[in-house]
This record gives sequence, C-alpha cells and structure tokens, in this order.
Amino acid sequence: MSVSWIDKHTKIKHMEITDEFVMVDADMPMTRVARKMLDLGDHGSALVTRGDDRVIGFLSRKGFLELAAKGFDPRRTRAHELMNEDFMEISGEETVEKVIPFIADKYPEAIVVIDFDGNCMGYFSRNDYRDALAGLGCYDQTHEPITPEEWLTKGIAISSLGKVQEAIECYENYVKIQPDVQKGWFMLARKFEKEGRFKDAVICYDMYLKLNPNDADGWFNRGNVLNRMRNYLQAAQSYSHALKILPDNKSILMNLGLTLTDAGKSKKALEVYSKLESIIGESADLSYKKGNIYDKDGKHKESIKCYSRATELNPNHEESWFNMGAALHSQGKERKAMKCFDEVLRIDPNNVSAREARTICEENKRFLFF
Repeated sequence: MSVSWIDKHTKIKHMEITDEFVMVDADMPMTRVARKMLDLGDHGSALVTRGDDRVIGFLSRKGFLELAAKGFDPRRTRAHELMNEDFMEISGEETVEKVIPFIADKYPEAIVVIDFDGNCMGYFSRNDYRDALAGLGCYDQTHEPITPEEWLTKGIAISSLGKVQEAIECYENYVKIQPDVQKGWFMLARKFEKEGRFKDAVICYDMYLKLNPNDADGWFNRGNVLNRMRNYLQAAQSYSHALKILPDNKSILMNLGLTLTDAGKSKKALEVYSKLESIIGESADLSYKKGNIYDKDGKHKESIKCYSRATELNPNHEESWFNMGAALHSQGKERKAMKCFDEVLRIDPNNVSAREARTICEENKRFLFF
C-alpha cells in the first residue's frame, strides 16, 4: 500500500490503496485460484465473492502457502472452504478519524473498502493499514493526549510503530479515564496478549465482556488466551459462550474441538467435529483430528478408519498416513504400516521419522517371520 500524507479528515477513498488483488468466486477450485494469484505481486490476495463484487472472505499468499504445507488437495478444494473471514468492510466515504475506533475494536486481518452499493473498490492488509495510520497525522505528536479518544488514537499509532509497551500505557490511560467503555479494554487485552502477559489479558477480556457480554470475538479471544495458558476447560467454556452467539462459526467450533481434545473430553470433542462436518462437509483435516482423538484413547481401529478416510479425501495428507502407520504398527500389522510410511516418504522423501518407523516395522516383520 502506497500512502501519501494523510490526516484525520482524509477520506478512505482518497488514500492510495494499491494492494493487488483478484476477485474469485466462492466455488472456484483452488487450482484456478492459485493460477490467478501467481499473476499478482508478492503481497497480493484473492478476494472471495458469491458471483458479484461483495466480498465474503479472502486468501493471502502467505495463508495459501500455509495451507499447502498442510497437504490439502487444491483440485478437491473450493475457495470458500479455505478463505479467511477475518476482514472488515469500511466505506470509502468515511474519514480516518471515524474508522480508527472501529478498526481498534476488531483489529481485523484485512480491510475491504466498499462504495455506496457495497461493492469492493479496494483492499489492504493488516500491516498496510497499520502502517498507513502510524503517526501520519492521526494524532498530534507534539500534544500530550488529554481526552480518552486522544489516548486511544495515540495508542493505535504507537502500536503501529512497534512500540507495544508505550501503546499499553496509552490504553491504560484510556481505561483509567473511561473504565466503562469497552473498546479500551479490548485493545489493552490484545496488547497484553501480544506481550505474553496472558493473565493480564484475561483480566482485560473479563472487563470487556462485562460491558459487552454478547460479543463473540471477545469470548473467542479470551478462549484463545486461556488455551495458550493450557487452561483447557476454561478455554472451552469461553468458546461455548461464543458459540451461543455464533452457533455455526467454523473457527470457534474448530478451536473448541481442539481444546476439548487437549482437555481429554473425547466424546464432546467428537460431537463438536461432527457438528462442524455438518456445516462444511467432510474434510481430510477433520477426519485426521477425529483419528487423533481415537488414537489418544487407544481406540486404534477407529483411528485407522478416520486416517484412512482422510487419505481418501486427500492422498497427500502426510500426517494421516504417518499416524495410520503408527496405529497399524501398534496392532502388529507391520506390512500395512510400512505401506503407510512409504506414502509419507512419497510425499516427503526427507521425512526422517517415517524412514525410522519403516525400518522398525521391517525389523519386526523379519523377527516375526523367523
């Protein structure tokens, strides 16, 4: 994003939004999406639509590579199945001064600029809009903030410059003056989270949710922090609160399933994954995660079925092949296990763990034969 001088009265449409993007249909196969993204710059993104110019999600190059590393099959996958939904729409007619508080509340991964009809007229990523607002006339650097909004605006700008501790001090001043305004607590929580001060982050999310108990993002973020603290049951409770507000949200369901698995609540985790499957359909990753639950409980027959289904849905799902091999090995089925490890090595010839596991199976097979 190229940015000329802006101040708080600048309209969003007058900012030089030059991020490259391409519009793709939600049902477009990822092979076609990939080809379109190859024509973009290093930071270009694909904006996902439903056949018009209304954006429902996006795919960044980095996100695409992360998904590719997990072994998804682009021929079988559609754009809407992998898109990131953490974006925010803002009108090109709004001024910088008006949009800063809204951005501060949600801090989305990307922003889509829309016209009067709701159609996309530009796009920029989190780093780009953060850089655009960082001290470029968004607050008077020679003036010590007095009002809560001045502290908030300075905090956003200072944070954009990478000065997290100074930003925290700004947000703390904000909540001291206006402890009953939710956005200050949200911003403070996010900064504590970034600094690894998880207990402080939870306290701030609690204050935020006391003021805004029906905000799914607040409950979701609180759950993520508790998860990082390994307080799995409390994290699951937060995700459950979020689901009461957004019962079909894929990200919340996925995180709840993972957390319940870590908490040893296998039955509930499987129920969550079944619900998620009813929303998005079968996927290799979901079958793999269900297999992990059965594996953890020592139910290897069930886990093998799940891993096998995952490899049917995605023949390059490396983790499923490996775990299926390990499960078969635990049952003494060395020949079948070796075939699984061969598949892992087909996908990644440098996988040392698979090579070692295959050697162990080979030795066991010879021992049993003799």
